[in-house]
Amino acid sequence: MISLQSRLAPRAQGKQPSPIRELMRYLSIEDMISLGGGYPNPETFMLQQLDFAFKDGTQLTIADKDLIQASQYAPSDVLPALKKPLFEWQKFKDGVSLHDGQLVVLNGSQEGIFIMAYLFLDEEDFVVVSEPSYPGAIAAIKSFTKNFLAIPLDAEGMQTDVLAMLLRERQARGLKLPKFIYTIPTGHNPGGVTLSLSRRKAMIEIAQQFDLLILEDDPYQLLQLEKTNLLPTLQSMDSEGRVVRLDSFSKIFAPGLRLGYASASPEIIQQFVYFKQSSNMHTSSLVQKLLGEYLEKTGLANFFSQVQQNCQLYRRNRDAMIAAAQKHLPQSVRYNSPTAGMFIWFELPAFCDSSRMIEQYAADLKVVLVPGTAFSTHAGLRNYMRASFSMVSPTQIEEGIHRFALMIENELNHQTR
Repeated sequence: MISLQSRLAPRAQGKQPSPIRELMRYLSIEDMISLGGGYPNPETFMLQQLDFAFKDGTQLTIADKDLIQASQYAPSDVLPALKKPLFEWQKFKDGVSLHDGQLVVLNGSQEGIFIMAYLFLDEEDFVVVSEPSYPGAIAAIKSFTKNFLAIPLDAEGMQTDVLAMLLRERQARGLKLPKFIYTIPTGHNPGGVTLSLSRRKAMIEIAQQFDLLILEDDPYQLLQLEKTNLLPTLQSMDSEGRVVRLDSFSKIFAPGLRLGYASASPEIIQQFVYFKQSSNMHTSSLVQKLLGEYLEKTGLANFFSQVQQNCQLYRRNRDAMIAAAQKHLPQSVRYNSPTAGMFIWFELPAFCDSSRMIEQYAADLKVVLVPGTAFSTHAGLRNYMRASFSMVSPTQIEEGIHRFALMIENELNHQTR
């Protein structure tokens, strides 16, 4: 297994568990009388009963002792009622067996990106990301360092051969190697591409060769737009404890609940827990209880089936956007048809300025996309646009891409003046 302490940023070294939070493990002992934690008395809680109805017909009532548990402070890692369902969920979808100390529930997987950057990055450190990359990750990392090794994407995801070459060059020159690789392996945001199996293997080999960690951010894993088997996760291919995996229920349950989780080696998860103890103590007990009860009652297979059924909507919209792009956009615009996720990444002619296009034409044409610079570590990608097909109907997609084509036409005319 990898050595951890030497990798941590100085701010994270030497952290100790909260002495009060650590007492929570005694509270489950029968007949225990606690004069310790300053917990509010449940008799003062305002909630009486909560009833939930789900689209698959599942109905839940949370009341009495269950509601007290859901309303009270909880452990910093995971509510006991959610631990078993999450362990079973990871085994069901990924074939990975997690054990105590290997999982912490987060306020969405975004919190996990920030914690990872907090734990491992200082100003002089480097981190590997794709170019383009998710803006939330770029922002979190920039809170601690501005040093990126930006690796281009193609139809198979991050170009691992380029990554290996750059790392070899840095090593040969005696330059500092990055602390970790940040990757979105499935339905990349914004690239819309999925890391191929051969490149997943290559990434694990690179991490082993150069002694790196991998942050596997996989919120779109189950948003499959083709009827194919899931690719093995990087975590499932890792034999040395190098992968920190982030899973999210935002795209498959409800984003407003802010529920995600990190899973990794116990040593790394312990550091995540220390961060939680000193920041927000724990993720909402109530939403953890709700998810745990739902997974237990509806069953993992039924939940997975519901997610697959919902993917039909995204598949329909993906197909509508590809058809509209083929119909309306000039041949000089390049793009891939995504097999997972919510996005299509459009490469415009090199002289196009996507930020100016939005500023100049979006209001009049009544269509908006995200300029490529939002996804760049160095204000590049000026001739790219990201389009999302998740929230619009096929009719709106058709018209939106038509308006996008007019925007491109305006930009082309602007360049020829």
